Amino acid sequence: MEDLSKHQLILLVLLITFVTSIATGIITFTLLSEAPVEVTQQINRVVEKTIERVVTEPGEPERITTTVVVNEEDRVLESIAKNEKSIVRLKTIGSDGSEIFAGLGLVVSADGTVVADLRTYSAASSFKISFSDGRIYSSGKTFVDKENGLIFIKTDFPKTENPKPVFYPAVFGNSDGVKIGQTLVAISGRDSNAASIGRVYQLKYGEDKVSVSVIYSDIKVSKAHLGSPALNLSGEVIGLEAALIDTDTEYSYIPSNLIKSAVPKALEELVK
Repeated sequence: MEDLSKHQLILLVLLITFVTSIATGIITFTLLSEAPVEVTQQINRVVEKTIERVVTEPGEPERITTTVVVNEEDRVLESIAKNEKSIVRLKTIGSDGSEIFAGLGLVVSADGTVVADLRTYSAASSFKISFSDGRIYSSGKTFVDKENGLIFIKTDFPKTENPKPVFYPAVFGNSDGVKIGQTLVAISGRDSNAASIGRVYQLKYGEDKVSVSVIYSDIKVSKAHLGSPALNLSGEVIGLEAALIDTDTEYSYIPSNLIKSAVPKALEELVK
């Protein structure tokens, strides 16, 4: 070793490092290939971070940039968590006084106004609106939007309630930007959230050939769970399962842009 020049020592170190890295890779691959499926699945769920150190001028602080790679499963979980407080369940009161599940709805304003599938509505019905935190309020004034197959319901909560209830309006995405093959997360469930994951398999456009009028997915949501919202992986609502003409409503959603455009008129009518 003493007879080696500085240049030769560097080459030797590089060679040893190269051989070691290859050996490490082979051993790691072998261990992973023999590991139980549960272990490899857990490894795949781990968020990977790549840290790159940026060399700066002498005297300047070292800058570190971090790239975080998140897999689809993480994004699905985050999307559901982001919308839990915006999802409500509607129940009607039967003739015997029992509660009957009518469907799901979404909070669309800070005063607790909810949008739901028009099929949940009956002129003779009143609703109990159940929120994610266990709060239950009666329904107030309603506005029927037959054109879009929606019902808007005002939440009737005691004005003397202290502290005043806080409502979390859903964040609607741009449904005109939805693509065929895009991942969707549908939320249903009679008493608690149940998630179904699928893809957009077809889109129907309006007369302008740009605006999406119907979103079709391969998710079959039970007709017992009317008003199921569809989320994208950014945690935005991009559709609501609701009554649509000449379509199979177990597979189709009203685009979020149509819902967004209907909200201002509904809120205006509900304050009259």
